Amino acid sequence: MTLSPVFVPLILIFIPTFLGSVFAISPLKPDTLEPGQQLRDWEQLISAGGIFTLGFFTPKESTTFELGSAGLRYLGIWPQMSPFNPVWVGNPTESISDSSGSLSIDVNGVLKITQANAFPILVNQRLAGQLSLVGNVSATLLDSGNFVVREIGPRGVSGRVLWQSFDHPTNTLLPGMKIGFNLRTKKEVSVTSWISDQVPLPGAFRLGLDPSGANQLLVWRHGEIYWSSGILTNNGSSHLTLELSRSYIDYEFKFDSDKYMKYFSYSIKKANSSVLSSWFLDTLGQITVTNVLSSNKSTTYISESSEPCKTDLKNSSAVCITEKPTACRKGSEYFEPRRGYMMENKKGYFNSYYVDSLSSGLSDCHQNCWRNCSCIAFQAFSSNGCQYWGKGSKFVPYDSFTSNLITYVLDSVK
Repeated sequence: MTLSPVFVPLILIFIPTFLGSVFAISPLKPDTLEPGQQLRDWEQLISAGGIFTLGFFTPKESTTFELGSAGLRYLGIWPQMSPFNPVWVGNPTESISDSSGSLSIDVNGVLKITQANAFPILVNQRLAGQLSLVGNVSATLLDSGNFVVREIGPRGVSGRVLWQSFDHPTNTLLPGMKIGFNLRTKKEVSVTSWISDQVPLPGAFRLGLDPSGANQLLVWRHGEIYWSSGILTNNGSSHLTLELSRSYIDYEFKFDSDKYMKYFSYSIKKANSSVLSSWFLDTLGQITVTNVLSSNKSTTYISESSEPCKTDLKNSSAVCITEKPTACRKGSEYFEPRRGYMMENKKGYFNSYYVDSLSSGLSDCHQNCWRNCSCIAFQAFSSNGCQYWGKGSKFVPYDSFTSNLITYVLDSVK
């Protein structure tokens, strides 16, 4: 398992304006939401240092590099300098059908999204009734990317934290965020991939702490171990070396426990410039570690990925997913994304079938076709389901094909 580093120096960073220009309800506290206020679809909270934004967005295909305003809407947090990369989603399993969504917080600290002609969506459902509040509450977006609900005491002094988004990660790990095992609830806290770039529902892969106690991270695929980091120190590990970024920054990887949690977290100890860092678990189970180094003169992006498949043995454009050998797949085969369509077999009919499933992403379609010896191609739909084709069907290349769908065709190393 190797790393594919990408080193991209940039002199100019632009912040797109399509996300809106209204920062918050109160002009005095653009990072905070208080009871009685509403954050509407076109409004945003901006952290005090201008590093992170919280607002509503529509995920688009990764090739568009933007957050749209039409389509299903979600509450999310994203870096100001990378608005096409949300690092947290507040309602991944319950989308908003239009731009009528509005976020509010009540006097008990419950965050709620209201929308037209639909039931409200609770962001932190279990907060109410569990706490005895002695003061006011507020929800603040911090420069760390953490969205924190806390009690506010006399004279506006911040009190105890009642809830925070860092305890509920989605597909991204940020510095200071902890993944591991909650000793009170007996539940695991982990990073989970999306089903697709357009659907933030929990996908096939999960990044978490090794339950055996070893100082390493694991990626599971539907409950089975898919990848391991190896023993992780501040210098990286055998499968996550981070060689390129360690030339510019020093990491601190922490495996520890307290009375609440046994966990892993990381931080940036030393750098010659300000650093925006994140670990992103994509829909194929690959971890991409991104560090954005900013100074007065320039901004540099450093991206390194843990690849769970041996791409050096296959076509460079092959889908990067490792599958177990079967009776008909020995390991030299791979599915290559191609633009075109499938044609009927020699008998004049399509040897194909469709499986409708809201929980199936590209990796699931890939696995099902891999395990079926008669399957030679498939399509994965961003919203739901997979289309499969059997032996005898023929792929017809069509470079100007107007559909955005890609057909994944079985091939092998020659």
